[in-house]
Amino acid sequence: MINKQLSGLTKASIQKSEEALLKTETAIATLTNRQQKITIRSVAEEAKVSVSYIYKHPELAYKIQRLREQQKYDLIVNHQSRKKANLEAKVRQKEQATIKEKDDLKVIIEQVKKENNLENLQAENLQLAMENLRLKQELKYALKSLQEARAFILEQQQLNS
Repeated sequence: MINKQLSGLTKASIQKSEEALLKTETAIATLTNRQQKITIRSVAEEAKVSVSYIYKHPELAYKIQRLREQQKYDLIVNHQSRKKANLEAKVRQKEQATIKEKDDLKVIIEQVKKENNLENLQAENLQLAMENLRLKQELKYALKSLQEARAFILEQQQLNS
């Protein structure tokens, strides 16, 4: 009689443990799909199990910690990717602005050529030379910023590896 009762309790205990494990795995999947922060506490709350339950199952705690670290790494990589994309966009904008200014200057040169006035040509030449220097400095600065950003990203990737 007692053996039957113990057997029934053991089966119920095993079934309850399996249900808790399934709820915990489902909670991890849910948090991952929602892209929510994965911690032992958040998984326990989502699965409606105790934090101590998770710590009693080291494979679960390890899996959660691994996913948490992966989330941290993904956040850093995403941030660096956005930063790199922003810098590249700025460089492209400056390049496009430089091309537009160059086209505008070509139009001005054509107008000056039509006027064929030596004094105007010399003044325009000086203006273009100064503008060219300014644009070269801006491009140099933009390229330097891009190189620094790339170096930072590579350094962060090496640190995370």
